[in-house]
Amino acid sequence: MRLPFRTASSFAFLLSLMCVVGCSGDSMAPVTGVVTLDGKPVSGLEVNFEPTGDTKDRTTATGYTQEDGSYSLVYPGFKEGAPLGEYIVRIVGGEALDDGTAKRVPAEYNTDSTLKETVTSGENKFDFELTSK
Repeated sequence: MRLPFRTASSFAFLLSLMCVVGCSGDSMAPVTGVVTLDGKPVSGLEVNFEPTGDTKDRTTATGYTQEDGSYSLVYPGFKEGAPLGEYIVRIVGGEALDDGTAKRVPAEYNTDSTLKETVTSGENKFDFELTSK
C-alpha cells in the first residue's frame, strides 16, 4: 500500500523534526557548586564555564553565586547545566566591603584562569575555594 504524497511528506517532516529535537548532540548535565573567597561565601560572582577543544557547537554556560556562595549553571536557551565536555572556569566579580572598598577575584581565577573542570553525565558539583592573596 502506497501512502499519498501529502501523507508521506508529512510523515517525513515529523520524523526529521523529532530527530532535530530529540537527537541533538548536546548531552546536558546539571552543574552546581559553592564559591568561597578567603574562606567566606560571596554573592554576586559570575561563574563561567567556557568550552575548550572542539567548540563549534558549544558556548559558555553561566551561573551567579547566591548569598551562601552557591551557583547553578544555565546554558543558552534556558537549559539547566552545561553540555558534557571540558571547560576552563572563569569567576568574575568581587565583594563590597563595609569600608566602601571591594575585594576583587584575582586574575588567576578569571582573565588568567587556571581552573579547569570536566562535565560528565549525571550530577556535577564543583566547589571553588579562592584566595585574594
